[in-house]
Amino acid sequence: MTRLGPVIAALCLTAGTLAQTAPTTRTPTCTTAGCHTRELSAKFLHGPTAVSACDICHEYSDPAKHSFKLKREGRQLCDFCHIDKSGAGQAHVHSPFAKGECTKCHNAHGGETRALLLSATTTQLCLTCHAQVMGGAHAHKPAADDCTSCHSAHASSHERLLSTDRRTLCLSCHADVGKALSSAAHTHKPVEGDCLQCHMPHSSAHDKALKGSPRELCISCHEKIGTQMQSASHPHSALTDEKSCTNCHTSHASTHEKMLLPDQAAACLACHDKPIVAAQNRIVPAALEVAVPEFHKHGPIAKGECAPCHEVHGGSHAGLLIKPYSAAFYQQYSDEAYALCFSCHDGSRFSQATTDATGFRQGDRNLHAVHVSQPAQGRSCRSCHTVHASRNEVMIADSVSFGQWKLPLNYSRTPTGGSCASGCHKPESYDRGAPAPAPALTPPSK
Repeated sequence: MTRLGPVIAALCLTAGTLAQTAPTTRTPTCTTAGCHTRELSAKFLHGPTAVSACDICHEYSDPAKHSFKLKREGRQLCDFCHIDKSGAGQAHVHSPFAKGECTKCHNAHGGETRALLLSATTTQLCLTCHAQVMGGAHAHKPAADDCTSCHSAHASSHERLLSTDRRTLCLSCHADVGKALSSAAHTHKPVEGDCLQCHMPHSSAHDKALKGSPRELCISCHEKIGTQMQSASHPHSALTDEKSCTNCHTSHASTHEKMLLPDQAAACLACHDKPIVAAQNRIVPAALEVAVPEFHKHGPIAKGECAPCHEVHGGSHAGLLIKPYSAAFYQQYSDEAYALCFSCHDGSRFSQATTDATGFRQGDRNLHAVHVSQPAQGRSCRSCHTVHASRNEVMIADSVSFGQWKLPLNYSRTPTGGSCASGCHKPESYDRGAPAPAPALTPPSK
């Protein structure tokens, strides 16, 4: 509370502007005689001030000199009435409160807030000492609006005067995160502990009060992936924009391993719904076919996965593929040239006579082997198949690129085989149950 000394007492003002001689005897009140009326002008008054009970806090030291002293020293003066604010038994005490410096935050007579603060808002008051915490461009709303949303003003059993433990405090507002954590099959390990591993509590230079950019923050833990991203000769552009890792991963909880977004295909289509201009003006075509419900999906795509074929963090092969996949229409057969496809598909389907390894056969004549076996003009997989989705079964394309020509395949399926009438040859058909005379199978050269 403020201390009234002889000098202040001598400057009592009348209801007007003329100076009034200080009383030399005891007066019944301090405000009704025209003195100290300014103390009654605040929007909210301290209880004793409101009823002119100044003697609750002040007592005469010398009536002749109109001098006063406080009845008690330091915080004891305030604790005499405010017994609920003593902070007794609390492990953490606000420094001004511990020192009994109540008037560093409160006006003893009245103020513009119900708590009689020296500033118009709690946050403004706190920032007079803690200005550095709000230096970031992105403010945490509770910190910007009212510090007591998270902190106790006087004392607390929790560090940094938090009103409860940190995790409970964060989830009391971020209930959607709490709900996701309670129901998700997979949670991000940092979220199981302290939110401040990733977030700043007051303000940040980054959106969502993050400690760093998503990329910087993620690779600070995921160092191996960070090294892969930085060394990739073919970087994934999704990791170079502002959202970076969060283009594909959720940061708190997920129904998928590796914290992937619930719909991985949809996450990829957020970028790949249109052609993308890559390095050296190479065009990455759109992949809208994966979203067509009636299309047949390639095995990984049918499971909503892209990573079985693509190195999503960046790699050494074009198209971010995990292994080589020939871009040529004609490709001399070798296990290496077909390495990507052979990651899942058995290579023997392309080199042996068979009655069950492939449906593309004339009796036991393996027609896959026929197509790839020619040394000069062996057909690559892309000569007949599309890689993501197709209106035809077994991923047979409607048309394929041959130079500048979209070469039509005109594929038609039958119960025991099928036919095509492509630009490669005259119309041909095959039937697994009615073999026609044919030369012996020539295994592909390696």
